[in-house]
Amino acid sequence: MSKNTKGFVLYQGPSMLDGSPVALIATLKSANRKTGNMVQTWIIRSDISPVEAVKSGCDASICGDCPLRGNGQGKGRACYVNVGQAPGAVYRAYKAGKYDMDPGYFAIRQALHGRKLRVGAYGDPAAVPSDIWRVLTNWADGHTGYTHQWRTADGLKGLVQASCDSEADALLAYSKGWHYFRVTTNATTMLPNGERNCLAMLHPGKATCETCGLCNGQRANILIEAHGSGKKHHQG
Repeated sequence: MSKNTKGFVLYQGPSMLDGSPVALIATLKSANRKTGNMVQTWIIRSDISPVEAVKSGCDASICGDCPLRGNGQGKGRACYVNVGQAPGAVYRAYKAGKYDMDPGYFAIRQALHGRKLRVGAYGDPAAVPSDIWRVLTNWADGHTGYTHQWRTADGLKGLVQASCDSEADALLAYSKGWHYFRVTTNATTMLPNGERNCLAMLHPGKATCETCGLCNGQRANILIEAHGSGKKHHQG
């Protein structure tokens, strides 16, 4: 693997959610203080920018029926991701050919060796074939991930957390065998099934997703206070 490699294109093909063209891209360096320097993966439409995808409703190809999308025209979004920032930069670099389009198994495995993987820094992992995630997480030294498609994405169970926005959703996901990640406006009220507060939010600057690793679909039910640019729209 070249020292100058910024990232890899890991998948280009139809979305598993609606068949539209998507790309899965891994970037190797991150300055995200909450997650740490994990290998980040981005699921984007391969034909239009993330900003245009949100405005046109085409982000359904990568976000499915996530309630945080808003009205499908960019209004009322509660998602913490600002698509004009990191996802937009990833899309522009992708279109400019700055990522390795055909890295091969050895290069990918080498890049993940000893590193933690963030499954879906943007986009729902259910948009990509689950077999790809199982290979990548097997090669990585730990991972985190979340899906709002937990009602239908059985192939991701035990691999990522069910993203839940209410107590009712959390209890339902747990009854179906998922560990979950619940976003709420009141992180002091916990359900009696072993919920734990997100350490990266409790101890900013000390704990990160990279050092914690509880959100790997197998270890814990996590509670977090609504945060990010869409916090004001969150009703949970």
